[in-house]
Amino acid sequence: MRSIKKLMIGLLAVLGLALGMGIPTPQPFSSVETVQASHQIKLQGARNVRDLGGYQTSTKQKVKPRLLLRSAKLASLTHKDKQLLEHRYHLQTVVDLRTPAVIARTPDAKIPGVQLLKEPVVSDKTMVSVNRVAAVSGTKSMVKMYQSFVTTAQARHAYRQLFLQLLKAPGNRATLWHCSEGKDRTGFGTALVLTALGVPQKTIYQDYLASNTYNKASINGQLSALKHQGASKQALARKKATLIVKRSYLDAAYHAADKRYGSIQGYLTKGLGLSKSNIAQLRQHYLLK
Repeated sequence: MRSIKKLMIGLLAVLGLALGMGIPTPQPFSSVETVQASHQIKLQGARNVRDLGGYQTSTKQKVKPRLLLRSAKLASLTHKDKQLLEHRYHLQTVVDLRTPAVIARTPDAKIPGVQLLKEPVVSDKTMVSVNRVAAVSGTKSMVKMYQSFVTTAQARHAYRQLFLQLLKAPGNRATLWHCSEGKDRTGFGTALVLTALGVPQKTIYQDYLASNTYNKASINGQLSALKHQGASKQALARKKATLIVKRSYLDAAYHAADKRYGSIQGYLTKGLGLSKSNIAQLRQHYLLK
């Protein structure tokens, strides 16, 4: 009994010390790693594949699982990958957000019973302009591209089409949207979807920044190859800025939305033409009661 009392006293002392020092207790979704562990879909032939199911809204509702998927390109899916998407997620529609030139060069793998839609967010011409800026500053090129997600008619059309697919999808069939790396056009599209569903901005940024971990091997591989080819430190830094995601990139799109539409919610309604009824329908369809 005496030893048990000593143990209890010791535990209480430690607890009191922790409380006195203001040591924070762990919170759900407090790190990128926590977000990743609960949302990753492991495929052999695609990277950065995630299920948005489980995210909590400001009203404490949760996004339904197996309906809203995001990823990098799907050109190299294996037979097992296709079976997983077909049978576990009942995938119905894939929305390809890449440029026309890239889609033609590396088309998505065909999956039985799945509709493939081509909805380029950025035109080939705009991408050439972005790449030209990247030769001088990788960060500035990314900011320029993210601003175009809001300011160009093509981007607004593409994201509107994504939402129209989500609005008409059956209750038990998944929709997947992707670009090349699943981080920029896909990242902003995901931010829009989560915003429409009422997910807090803090969670949206955590989901967005998780691409850096999911794409880590690819990023390091590309940089290593360039270094082996003799690229300078400055060139490597410029390239790295285009391969990763930064909070400032998504900020640039949000700021563009604030300037033109008053807020990101204004972009959804005024920019994409979604009605209050559409937003209510999305929440009815994709949130658990």
